[in-house]
Amino acid sequence: MSATWPWVILGRVPLVLPILGDDEAAAPFYGVHSALDARETYLVVARRFRTSGVQQGHAEAPLGQRIPVRRDRDGDGRLPVAYDVVSVGLVASYDGNYTVAELRVDRGGERARLFRFREGDEGWFEDELSSPLAAEDRAWVPDGVVAQKNTFWWFDLSWGLLSCDVVVDEPVLLFHKLPEDRALGKDWWPGIHTHRCVAVSRRELRYVEIVAEDGAGDKEAATVSMWTRLMANPGAGWEWEKKYAMSFEKLWNDNTYMYTGLPRKVPVLSAVCPSNPDLVYFALEQRLFGINVPVHKVVEIADEPHELVKTPWPAPASCRYVHAWNLPRRVASDLDLVGFSSSDEDEDQEEERDEEELLKLGLQAAMRMDPATLKSEVETFFNFEERPPSPEKKVVMQLRPRPPFNFWLTDKEADADLAEVDSRVMMKRRRDE
Repeated sequence: MSATWPWVILGRVPLVLPILGDDEAAAPFYGVHSALDARETYLVVARRFRTSGVQQGHAEAPLGQRIPVRRDRDGDGRLPVAYDVVSVGLVASYDGNYTVAELRVDRGGERARLFRFREGDEGWFEDELSSPLAAEDRAWVPDGVVAQKNTFWWFDLSWGLLSCDVVVDEPVLLFHKLPEDRALGKDWWPGIHTHRCVAVSRRELRYVEIVAEDGAGDKEAATVSMWTRLMANPGAGWEWEKKYAMSFEKLWNDNTYMYTGLPRKVPVLSAVCPSNPDLVYFALEQRLFGINVPVHKVVEIADEPHELVKTPWPAPASCRYVHAWNLPRRVASDLDLVGFSSSDEDEDQEEERDEEELLKLGLQAAMRMDPATLKSEVETFFNFEERPPSPEKKVVMQLRPRPPFNFWLTDKEADADLAEVDSRVMMKRRRDE
């Protein structure tokens, strides 16, 4: 946990609680399909955590904000608060506003339904999007969703991910296959989340998997691997890049693992550190421990058995039931978590430069260029040369047959702007002399 971005691992078991004072309220409802529960259910966003008394033994008390109920398009009928909670995501902007979204994909359907609620709106908005899975004879079984800036990544751990910018007015839904040969055909098993995980770490999308050569998952040949989803270049589109792979046998033979007293057994995949993708957390025999995977060493282990997952049925502390959460600054300060940092996380903070500072550096570099060089650099940066469109551009072109809006300046306008920049640069140089 770094001084700037402390984080914690939390349990996340879907639970519908009865409203206080409701004599007819039934017992808490466990599960993710609220549409199957006949009771009236609400979705609440917890915000502005009050934690000033936590150190004195008082429970933390978030302020809850109830989200309006969903209505059908006619405004008469009431829809479920969520069809499937694992498909509901939340993203917040720096000014504190948030967007909640749920994606619903039906097998073989040509359209997918995106439900969105933005803070300040009176109700939900429903968009019908072109489904990239329409030609696939396969069910979409959602395992979760993560947010990368304004983009939501819904994932089915058996074969791929769906992505969409949930803030734009006209969202486009794209499909991304799992890396290499990691798709499972049509065989999905309930415990898939114990060996596979999708997370955002150091602002990049990560896919982690425990791979066994024989598929049993308990042999010394088992490895843990991570891939990063990157935009290679504007022409090639998205692609997976393998970051690392580690044999569990190397970990078991390391002194740091031997000191834990844990058995030589493949653990459950729990979480990825939000600020350091090299640090992955596992669970084994009710113990949580963190591994620096590239150097195959245990760097942290819980002193006591965890109690993160409390369900009526046996459930492991896998990525389905635990969550790595970046704490708000005020919460971290109240919990005395500010002040600890590691070299890896310090390096991460160095990478995360202020956008305004980067803009200043760019302007300083531009001011040193002559007009011809500046024009050439701008055209190179924006991929001005004629190249095949990226997969995202192809989808947009198919959905929007009308001519796209042209952001490019005319040659006359561009030359005038460059001349003005050159004039101002020369004036500044003369003043400096």
